[in-house]
Amino acid sequence: MDNAQKYRISLLGEFTDKPIENEFLADSLSGSTRITAYIALVFGAILGLFLLNSYFVEGNTPLFLKTTPIRLVFISTSIAVYFIAKRITEHKHLVYIITFYQGMMALIYLLTLKQYDSLNYFSVLALMVITLAIYLLPNKVILSQIIAVIFSIVFFIFPIRKLEGLQPHEFYRILAYQTILLVYCNINHCWAERTKRKTFIAKREISRLSSKDPVTGVYNRKKFDEALDEWIGFSKRYGNPLSLILLDVDNFKEVNDTYGHIVGDSVLKSVAATVSQSIRDTDVFARWGGDEFALLLPNTDIRQAEKLAERIRKCISSSSSDNPKDITCSFGVAAYEEHDTKQSLLRKVDDLLLQAKTSGKNIVIS
Repeated sequence: MDNAQKYRISLLGEFTDKPIENEFLADSLSGSTRITAYIALVFGAILGLFLLNSYFVEGNTPLFLKTTPIRLVFISTSIAVYFIAKRITEHKHLVYIITFYQGMMALIYLLTLKQYDSLNYFSVLALMVITLAIYLLPNKVILSQIIAVIFSIVFFIFPIRKLEGLQPHEFYRILAYQTILLVYCNINHCWAERTKRKTFIAKREISRLSSKDPVTGVYNRKKFDEALDEWIGFSKRYGNPLSLILLDVDNFKEVNDTYGHIVGDSVLKSVAATVSQSIRDTDVFARWGGDEFALLLPNTDIRQAEKLAERIRKCISSSSSDNPKDITCSFGVAAYEEHDTKQSLLRKVDDLLLQAKTSGKNIVIS
C-alpha cells in the first residue's frame, strides 16, 4: 500500500486505514483526555455560576427549587468526568465518556427550559453556545453531529414555543442561524481533524526516516540500539529467549574497489531485501555499519536462530541478481544469557562473526 492510500483522510477527517487511525488516536489520547477533563471542569464551574446567579435573582422560589437539582446533576457529572477522563487508557472509553457528557449537556439544558413558563432570546443564545460547546469536546465528529442535530430539533419542536412574542419569520431566521452554526461547526471540526492527522503523518514520516538507513531502507544502528536495550530489558524481566545474528557481506571491499560504490550499494540493497523477506514483523533488522547487518530475534532461542541464519545464508548465496559477482555472507549467531549485558552480547556475536570470516566465509557460526 503506497503512502497516498495508507494516509488517505475521509470527509469526516479520519484516516480510512483503520490501523493508522488507531495509531493516531493512541498517540493523541493523552492530550484528548486532558482537554476533556478541563473542559468538563470549566463547564461545571460555569453552570455553578449560573446557579449562584439564580439564587440571588430568583431566591427561594418554586422555579429555583425545580431547576437547582437539575443543574446540580450536571455539575456533579462534570466533576465526575474530570476525574474519570484523566484515568482513561483506551480511546474508545474516552468516546463513551464524551458522548455521554455531550448528551447530558443537551438534556440538562432542555430539562431546565422545561421548568420555565416563558423564555426570552437568551435561551436561543444559550442553544448556540451549547452547540459550540458540544463541538469543543474531542469526540468523533459523527457522534457530535448526531447529538447537536437532535438537540437542535428538540429545541425547535418544544422549548422555542415558550419564546415570548416570537413571530414566524423570526422562528425561521433563528432556525437558519442554527443551521449555519451547525454547518460551520462540522466544517471546522473536520478541517481541524484533517490538520491534526496531517501533522501526525509528517511527524510519523520524520520519525520513520530518522530511524532508517538511507541506502537499504532497513533500520539504522541508532534504532537497533534502542530496540536491543528494550528487548534485553524485557528478557531480563520475563525470561523470554532472545537471539542476535550479525552478518557480513563477504569480499565487499573487493566489490566496491572493482565495480564501484553504485554496484556496492546494489549489493547491500539485495542482501537487505533477501533478509527482510525471511523474517517476522517482530524481528528487528538493521544495517549495523558498512557491509554488516544485525538481526534481533525476540522470543527466539539459539537453535531457531541458527536455522534462520542458515536459511538466509542459502537464500543470499543462491539469489539471482544483477550483481556482477556472486554474493555470500558470513554469520555469527548468539543468544542472550542471564548475566549478559548489551556490550557482552554484542562482543560475543561479533567474535562469532569473526570466526565465520576466518573459517572460509559463507558459513554460520554460533
